[in-house]
Amino acid sequence: MSGVVMAQGGKIDLEGKRAARRRNIRRYRSVASVFSLFSIAMTFGGALAARADDYSPRETNSTFAAYASTSDLIVTIGGWGNISPEYSGSKHYDFGGSPIIDIRHVGSREWLSLPSDGIDYELFETDNFRAGPVGTLRWDFGNSKDRGLKEVGNTGIDLSLELGVFLEYWPTDFWRTRLEARNAVYGATGWVFDLSTDLVWHPSSQWTLAAGPRLSIADSDYMNSYYGIDAQESQQLHLPKYDAAAGVRSAGAGIYAEYKVTEQLTTMASFEYERLVGSAADSPYVRDDGSPDQFTISLGAKYQFLWQR
Repeated sequence: MSGVVMAQGGKIDLEGKRAARRRNIRRYRSVASVFSLFSIAMTFGGALAARADDYSPRETNSTFAAYASTSDLIVTIGGWGNISPEYSGSKHYDFGGSPIIDIRHVGSREWLSLPSDGIDYELFETDNFRAGPVGTLRWDFGNSKDRGLKEVGNTGIDLSLELGVFLEYWPTDFWRTRLEARNAVYGATGWVFDLSTDLVWHPSSQWTLAAGPRLSIADSDYMNSYYGIDAQESQQLHLPKYDAAAGVRSAGAGIYAEYKVTEQLTTMASFEYERLVGSAADSPYVRDDGSPDQFTISLGAKYQFLWQR
């Protein structure tokens, strides 16, 4: 009898080792794909910079320069509407939106702002670099009690606030790199680091196009806030306990286009793809009841006006 039990135990242990080995292989392949994606982007970016004469220069806003002073302000207001996953790892989608608000002095540089960027304010700025505080609001549309979905931070609410700092550097006028380091201070816990790089092209004075890869890394607290399953959740949702580890959370890419309808009105469109990897992809929330492939489609418009002081 004991021999049978030992044999069964050995079989279970062997299957567990094989499953762990398969997970490790997937993680290594995901990380390798991420670095390959960034290497291709960097190589292409260098080639683009070397052929900068073939492209129009990146422009700054001069709409009001003819009749305004540098002490006056340019105010930009608008909004984004998007279709995105109900929560990180969900296979269901819903509608959402976010506002656009920007205030800057006449004659100052008009920095490119993508919908995947956090809300930022530059405290330090040069011709090709800026840095300052950044924040994001994340909300999930699902209800965990009704649908068995993950609630943000195990707090019973579907909203989290992240605050941190951003660094943005332009090696050339056609190549943007950006890092955001944010700490979840409400709803969830932990740190997340989002890195992006984009090639930017101005085919005309009306069009701006951008595209590039994305990478997100998080600590264990942040990963468990969104993808971990504690004992209480395991009992309530009939899912196995799961402890998510720190590491690469996702990798992906985004494309962006904006068209200046008039000197003051601009329309925008964006498509973002995110592939959850590592502990995020292995979570039962994603593996059993969701999808590691995440898509976000955004449409927006913004309007500029002069605030004379």
